[in-house]
Amino acid sequence: MSSSILTGKRAAAFQKADGEWIYALFERGYESNVYPHQDHWSAVALGNYAEVMRRLFSHAASCEGGMLRSKAGSIKPENFITSWQRELARPFTLPDQRITLSSSRSMYSAVPESQFEDVRSKLIRSGFEAQADELATGGLTVSLHADIELLLSIYGNAGPLSVWRILKEYDTGTVQIDVPVPLASKTAMERMPEVRCHAIDRDNRLIAIGVAPWRHAGWQYNAIGSFITDVVYSIEMEAPGFAKKAIPAFRDTVRTASTVPAATRITVTRSPEGEDKWRIRSAGELAQRLGMAADGESASDVFSFAFGDLLGREDTGQLLYGLGGLSDAQAHWDVPVSREGVAPDPAFFAADVQLSLCLA
Repeated sequence: MSSSILTGKRAAAFQKADGEWIYALFERGYESNVYPHQDHWSAVALGNYAEVMRRLFSHAASCEGGMLRSKAGSIKPENFITSWQRELARPFTLPDQRITLSSSRSMYSAVPESQFEDVRSKLIRSGFEAQADELATGGLTVSLHADIELLLSIYGNAGPLSVWRILKEYDTGTVQIDVPVPLASKTAMERMPEVRCHAIDRDNRLIAIGVAPWRHAGWQYNAIGSFITDVVYSIEMEAPGFAKKAIPAFRDTVRTASTVPAATRITVTRSPEGEDKWRIRSAGELAQRLGMAADGESASDVFSFAFGDLLGREDTGQLLYGLGGLSDAQAHWDVPVSREGVAPDPAFFAADVQLSLCLA
């Protein structure tokens, strides 16, 4: 499996007239499957603290599954986030410069022709109609500092293009400055939502966070990655320091989860509005394997079965694999409240072996 190898990081910043700090973030690295290994710098984020942190949390989620690593090996997402927060507290200066936005067929163009209309539309929606017209008539030159809102509409988190097209690592200054960043809250973990978790098999997890319903969260690293981006980020912005403690706590819960109770009821809605055709087909195939629809006949639009019905069969692996292909809109899980300390069902481990053989 290919991974991105991180070998360096740098934050640069400037302060707007209203006092807000704007950051440009750069990462240095290479792809593990590209030889020879030659690392290079690339701009990865542009925006205020909350905006660049959102991008960093996305990268942190990639650390959990090993898609983003260091030369020494794996990186824990909580350590990745903490190390970047140190960079944000001592960024290099980001001097003003003139940036020319022009469109061409080059893949390195500030505005590729293939995405010109997306950029033009975004400028108009963001209130930069005159600049959109100027861009359309041959090009537009702007100031990094004075026109940062325009640049963010294109190259920020919600923009259609990536910031590496206009900023390079060598655009940063050589002097580091102190920038106030949110201090860690002593009560951050009080914001931790209730987490309920069961193991569907050795790798896949069933998760319910807070008042949200149970959902098939996929492999463990996917469950943890989703928690980082969907839950931890927003709480970290309100209670700094939450990520450092919450991510390892959630990881422990996921890794030590007990098996899904056999009496858990799964109700499948085969074709909810807007569902992908292949997921609808997967639901139909699941019904046929369970004997709820004959070969060549369509399954009922809604059918239900117990989790235990999937275990101890020759095709358990295929059944669990098919169950994982259903969307949250298709599968509703009704998990009974279980006693603490109940031993896992032996059929669970047999199912895990069968699933491994199925995927081999």
